[in-house]
Amino acid sequence: MHPRLRRQLEKAAPGEVPPPWRKVLDAVDAAYRAADADRTLLEESVASLTTLLQRTQAKAAGSAERKESLRARSEQAARRLAKLLDKSGLAVLELGPDLVIRSANPAAERLCGRTGLAGDPLLSVLEPLEAAVVAARWRKKMLRGIPLARTLACQARDGRALACDFVCLPRLRKDGTLSRVTVLLRDQTETLEKQEALRESEERARLAVQGAADAVFDWDLRAARLYLAPRFAESLGLKAASSGAPADWLDRVHPEDAAPLRTALAAHLEGRTSVLEHEHRLRHQDGDWRWFSVRGAALRDEAGIAVRIAGLMSDVTRHRLLVDRMAHDARHDALTGLPNRTLFLDLLRHSFYRLRRHEDYRFAVLFIDIDRFKLVNDAHGHEAGDQLLQQIARRLTSCLREGDTLARQGGDEFTMWLDDVRGPADAVRVADRVHDVMRLPFEVAGQSLQSSASIGVAVGNSSYQQAEDVLRDADSAMYRAKALGKARTSVFTRGASETTQPGNPSLETDLRSAVLRNELLLHYLPIVDVQTGRVRGLEALARWQHPRLGLVQPVKFIALAMETGLIAAIDQWVLQTASRQLHDWRRELAGAARCSISVIFSLMLLEQRDLGAQIDRVLLETHLTPQDLNLDILESSLCNGDTPSHLTLSELHQRGLGLHMDDFGTGKSWLKHLHSIEVDSIKVDRSFLADRQVLTRLVSIARDLGKKVIAEGVETAEQLRLVREVGCDSAQGFFFTPPLDVLKARGLLQGGVLDVV
Repeated sequence: MHPRLRRQLEKAAPGEVPPPWRKVLDAVDAAYRAADADRTLLEESVASLTTLLQRTQAKAAGSAERKESLRARSEQAARRLAKLLDKSGLAVLELGPDLVIRSANPAAERLCGRTGLAGDPLLSVLEPLEAAVVAARWRKKMLRGIPLARTLACQARDGRALACDFVCLPRLRKDGTLSRVTVLLRDQTETLEKQEALRESEERARLAVQGAADAVFDWDLRAARLYLAPRFAESLGLKAASSGAPADWLDRVHPEDAAPLRTALAAHLEGRTSVLEHEHRLRHQDGDWRWFSVRGAALRDEAGIAVRIAGLMSDVTRHRLLVDRMAHDARHDALTGLPNRTLFLDLLRHSFYRLRRHEDYRFAVLFIDIDRFKLVNDAHGHEAGDQLLQQIARRLTSCLREGDTLARQGGDEFTMWLDDVRGPADAVRVADRVHDVMRLPFEVAGQSLQSSASIGVAVGNSSYQQAEDVLRDADSAMYRAKALGKARTSVFTRGASETTQPGNPSLETDLRSAVLRNELLLHYLPIVDVQTGRVRGLEALARWQHPRLGLVQPVKFIALAMETGLIAAIDQWVLQTASRQLHDWRRELAGAARCSISVIFSLMLLEQRDLGAQIDRVLLETHLTPQDLNLDILESSLCNGDTPSHLTLSELHQRGLGLHMDDFGTGKSWLKHLHSIEVDSIKVDRSFLADRQVLTRLVSIARDLGKKVIAEGVETAEQLRLVREVGCDSAQGFFFTPPLDVLKARGLLQGGVLDVV
């Protein structure tokens, strides 16, 4: 029975329950038990619900805390990202679905060139070509959520041309529609410009190598592998490409050049030279030899050992032939093909060296001048005169003994060098043969002409101190032969022409006092622009008016001045006098304002340590600038780079003085002197006017080196036309005017322009 029912019955009716009530009590008892079971179930359900509710409340509270934490971290990350973006300079734009800017960071405003970008379409602030087409294409892709990455050339609002990287990141809503677009921008203008510059530089280098016909070589010394560009095989007429072995190059070297090349390679690989430079011959497929120039540098490891060498090989055959031809032409007469004065003087010097070793050795010089040659030019023209000189050269050559040499000094003067003579008699016999061949008539331009020669003879012996003195004495003897009636031979003796011989004591004494007695004077030879005829400058030339001998020829007293050391004093006097004269002219004549003065400087003056101070003093006294003064340096005075004169040239050039190389082409190293950085202009010797091809090449080389060219000795309209056509800047010579005294030079400057038509 249910405990509750039992307690109730005991209270209501103590004792036994009658049987009739048993069924009723059992039913009530069952109802109690069912009610208790339902209550227990309900209590358990309530307890479960309470527990579940408590758990749900606790979980909800934790979720809110997490959301707050996540929000805080998100804001912090956003601030960090903004700082990083601002620091990196990356431009960020936020766009609406219509590609209109909603917001922009400072970097984006700087890139676009303006502030307040909100409300503007993206492709209007950075406008590419065909902006409308690009915008439509981009919008179509971004509506589908497709990111874009493009580099476009565009123009900012402030007019700048830019190249920008665009990265567009579309954001879609849950329903698939476009919500917004994040655009990242980077300015690639500088990078693309550098890439374009690099590409252009590489293209220029490639074109330069191709245009220069150079072959690249790359020699891996450790692997003994040699790369030769295809140009190398083409230059040598080879069909097969390089095998990669060094023998492809080295085995084709001329036997005479192999040892020097190995020496040059070893010197560079051992670090004794900074670059490899060498010229040598390589065997062409047709069997000929071609000149190649190799220039390269070695790559070294950390220990300084050469592991690789690379550079360029150039076929310089044409250049070598041109240089050899020019060197030959510079030492030979273009009209007759004979050696010229330069080569003849070299020959005399070698004879003089032999004379020093063997005192009993003798040689002779014949100085031959064609009598009345000017009459032939005047009567029949210069072309007939040239033909006559060519025929005379052939006849004079027939008079030579074996081992002798004939040269043309210039104009109508020839010289002969006779080797190993016993005395004047041997030379006179050769001179007699010359007179014999000259008596025969010459056929020139269909006419028969007669000619003769005056010959001076000097015998070289141990009494001479310089080889040039022998030529000088032969020249003096020739003038004596002319004075005796032409068509004669005169042998130089010490007693002859005492009053006019350089080196005699009385003439030397007179020259020393010539400056003090005002016996020296200046004549001026104009330097004329060959195109306009304008007088660009005047060359000051010293003259000596001797009180007894009259006007002494410059060749006489200048040689004496050089021998006695007086030339430096004369040069200083010329510099001071010419500078003062130019100052006076400028005060009187407007035409003198653009005119400069040129003064010849000897080697002796160049070697004076205070030369710069002397020039500065003269310029200060005469109120001239360095640009008003040109210094004419004889080519023979240009020395090697380690001599004091070369240092002086550099110092003078830095002061702003014009430096002219005078008598260019008459020295032994004229081609080397042409590259002298100090020289502004070269004055081409008159002998070059006889060969147009050589003169053209010389002028071309000089102008390529940035030097002006002045042609000397222009005497005819044809020569003026020649120097103008080949590119000479200026000229001087008797065609314009002979050297002028002060009054005539003043009149020339007053006009300022000569007729050069």
